[in-house]
Amino acid sequence: MSRHILEKWMHCEVAAGREPAAQTIGDFERALGDATDERPLQMFLASFPVLLAPLAQPGGKIWCLDRPRLGSEFVPDFLLASITSVGFQWTLIELESPAERALTRAGLPAKKLAEALKQVRDWRTWLTDNVAYARSELGLKDIDSTCTAFVVIGRRDVIDPKQIKTYRALSTDSVTVMSYDRLLEHMNLAARGRQALNG
Repeated sequence: MSRHILEKWMHCEVAAGREPAAQTIGDFERALGDATDERPLQMFLASFPVLLAPLAQPGGKIWCLDRPRLGSEFVPDFLLASITSVGFQWTLIELESPAERALTRAGLPAKKLAEALKQVRDWRTWLTDNVAYARSELGLKDIDSTCTAFVVIGRRDVIDPKQIKTYRALSTDSVTVMSYDRLLEHMNLAARGRQALNG
């Protein structure tokens, strides 16, 4: 099989490309407005994985793996792969509730965010210890523990303006913490690119 194909995950290729349709984004925004936790959003994104394409690393084709298992212990919400000139580039995604706050009033990571960041660390540790297994047995070609990660949690309007700098400092080179509003912005930017190409 081709070096540029994920043989074990061919059914997860995002055939529609990287640019979501505006109507699909609108449907997701309505689902977000009604959601009290992350479960309906996870189900919606699993049905329309092109919405997550803007979070994938730049490249050609992309694949979106819905709740893939990392061994017997860990299950990220999504794992994105994009093919580039140097091989596959991977992105881990963890969804938390849009109703949760990222920070406490004291400016510390709130419980759900702290748990999500620990999950990302645990995934990276597992990949460090089991990278050969992940690549060969799980079919996650080229993956390693340095892959990009996103934690999506909360809404922008509940972030205390006095905590903006603290909130931004939550993101590092290896993990980005973002609100669902920022995720929507990424989707809409991609959709405008689609409209420009089709216009």
